[in-house]
Amino acid sequence: MARGTRMMAVLASLLALLSSFTYNIAITRKIPTAGLGLLSLLNATIAFSTLPTALIGFAYPRLTARDNGLNITAAINVSTIFYLITLVLTIAYLMGVWTKMGAYAFLVLIIAILSEITSYIQTITNSILMIKNRGRFIITSIIQSITKFIVIPVILFLGWTVQAVLWSSFFIVFIPSLYAFICSLRYHVNVYNTRRYFREVISASWVPLMGYAINSFRSLDAMFIGIFGYAQLSTWYVIFILSKPFGYSNTLVNVTYGELLERGRPNIIYRDFLIILLITTYVALSLTLFPGVYINLVRPSIRNEISLLVLPIVLLAINSVLGNVNQFISNVMQGIDKRDIESNHEIRPGIYLRSLILHTHLAELVFTIVYLSTMVPLILLFRDLGFTYYAVIGALLSSLLANISALGFRFIRLGSIKSIFNGRVMLLDYALPSLLSIIVLILIVHVIRFTLYTSIIISLVQVVIASLITLVIYFGIAVIISRNVRDLVMILIRKIIGTITASQL
Repeated sequence: MARGTRMMAVLASLLALLSSFTYNIAITRKIPTAGLGLLSLLNATIAFSTLPTALIGFAYPRLTARDNGLNITAAINVSTIFYLITLVLTIAYLMGVWTKMGAYAFLVLIIAILSEITSYIQTITNSILMIKNRGRFIITSIIQSITKFIVIPVILFLGWTVQAVLWSSFFIVFIPSLYAFICSLRYHVNVYNTRRYFREVISASWVPLMGYAINSFRSLDAMFIGIFGYAQLSTWYVIFILSKPFGYSNTLVNVTYGELLERGRPNIIYRDFLIILLITTYVALSLTLFPGVYINLVRPSIRNEISLLVLPIVLLAINSVLGNVNQFISNVMQGIDKRDIESNHEIRPGIYLRSLILHTHLAELVFTIVYLSTMVPLILLFRDLGFTYYAVIGALLSSLLANISALGFRFIRLGSIKSIFNGRVMLLDYALPSLLSIIVLILIVHVIRFTLYTSIIISLVQVVIASLITLVIYFGIAVIISRNVRDLVMILIRKIIGTITASQL
């Protein structure tokens, strides 16, 4: 059962990778410039205003694991209290740019409010399903991916209007959240009341405030780039879009976290870590070795500047691999350390002192401090060195230093968990296949030359070809060298065949 769930998570992750990239590319290429600005503003508003969800998103999964379910009524009541803060933040944020949004201002406000309400519901349902029913949790991710594919022809039918694009961002979140909420109702438990839940969320809140919530300050990177290199903001957005496929790992990381909280099975850690590393590295190799086809797909107007963007893309790829590793180890540390839920007593603030949970959130604080403190000096350094995209490179290198710092900080307290990440096994399962794949793919890149066209169909075909070449080479070499990878691939193939066979019966 666990293997089946894990393979479902892999398939869901790959589908999320494809759907996210397809949706974002379609939006980036087709929406009018003014609409793209409004969409960016809507996303920024939601990201900023839903900061309080970091608090309940940390507490609810742990309460679910402790109580073998969640009092959904109490959770909604507590979430409503925090949502009032979100509502105030949303109105304050949008009032500052209200006149600039023109006739779309009220629409952006309505969609932001609805999306934020949905985000709070999603926080509750994710907390329940990742612990109690990881199969349904994965299906929720699949539904979201399918919704992204469906809204593209709908937006096309509506003529790529700004209204259609803005509303699509809401329905992409709402439809899977509705499904998840219905599935979560069966895990409602009548234990503890709203007052008790509120006290526990507040008691635990100081930990995620230092970690996840502080991440909101990382959005200041766009401000720094705007101050020191305003013309490069559009390139920064392209880099943001190219980073989207690396977000595939969220589903599998959460599955690992939920399983550790519920069952505490350290033997699953290495296998999940290897899956995440392999898929993330595959995406990174495809992007860095065939940058032209991806840049041309996202923004054909800058395809003549591919040589200038190679370094930013390489930095993005390395950052993304390290970022996913950091996220995985963070969830492992929090999943293994269950001191706040094992005693079945009410969560108190002091319970997290000297815990792995606190340490991994402090690593997020380290990341933010290093990121923001080194960004401006690095931007100025690369400007003085004469780099064209000095602001983008400076920000990406700053992020790389922050990722390395956070990863090193986490390893300080891994202790016996380090043995799970066996260096000798990793050499055979990951390092050697990756090195050989890079050598082979570099030789292939010198032979295969893509002629770039503005046509989105041709661009998509070229991206598919580049992705398949990387996929076949990388996983082909990994399967030949590593027995663990062979086992994973065989399990995945059997799962796919079993699903197809079952659907035909």
